[in-house]
Amino acid sequence: MRNLISERTTQFVYFDELLERPRWKGSKILDFGGNIGGFLVGAGDSVDHDDYWCVDINKTVVEQGRRNHPRAHFVHFNRYNPQYNPEGIRNLPIPDCGVKFDIIIAFSVFTHAHPVEMLELVAQLRSMLAPGGVLAFTFTDPSYDRALTDSRLPPGTGVQAMLQQNKDKVPLLEAEEMVKRASQSNWCLLIDARLYVEPGDEFSHQQRQGRAEESYCSYFKPDWIQALLPDGKVHAPVTPEWQHCCVLRNA
Repeated sequence: MRNLISERTTQFVYFDELLERPRWKGSKILDFGGNIGGFLVGAGDSVDHDDYWCVDINKTVVEQGRRNHPRAHFVHFNRYNPQYNPEGIRNLPIPDCGVKFDIIIAFSVFTHAHPVEMLELVAQLRSMLAPGGVLAFTFTDPSYDRALTDSRLPPGTGVQAMLQQNKDKVPLLEAEEMVKRASQSNWCLLIDARLYVEPGDEFSHQQRQGRAEESYCSYFKPDWIQALLPDGKVHAPVTPEWQHCCVLRNA
């Protein structure tokens, strides 16, 4: 299996700005899909490690996170995913961590999920919030030019960038047409080098049999996410990231 360890440490800065500098100290924090805990590295002393939980479906990153941050809580979520946990259990609920959370974040998790799974997991995460708690998760807009918030990148969308990685499999004219179709859709999936515009539930990870280590990327229009979750608030990307964010607050 390919190396699935993420060295990203920008998550704290991203969510700190989007959530308007929340009170991190003393808050119970769940980092859903937090890999080895890069959020903690970026947070420095702004977060108490004893109050941080990371839930991730890949056992290897969970074990490394425990070694790197022994005071924090790393929990393996043994749910099936062809790329990140091919031996996992289909439709497994999120484990109960025994605590209600003040802040739940999910960075680049639902960028790899069918909307049926996204809504299921978002509902479960909302049930884990404390009164007054907040859930923030990111998603990728199929028509967003990534160079707008990261000048180091060439102009183009996330779909365009992924197809560029597979340029040996997709002719140029076909790739251009796929980019156009994706940008005009409410949502779409790019599985390896094949584009699926608003496919049915059978394209959910929990319904289909994925190929081990396949690339499965999902893209959602901000207006569509806003309509799907009307009590949430959708935010534009924060430099240098290109992912949008949906923020949901508990009463």
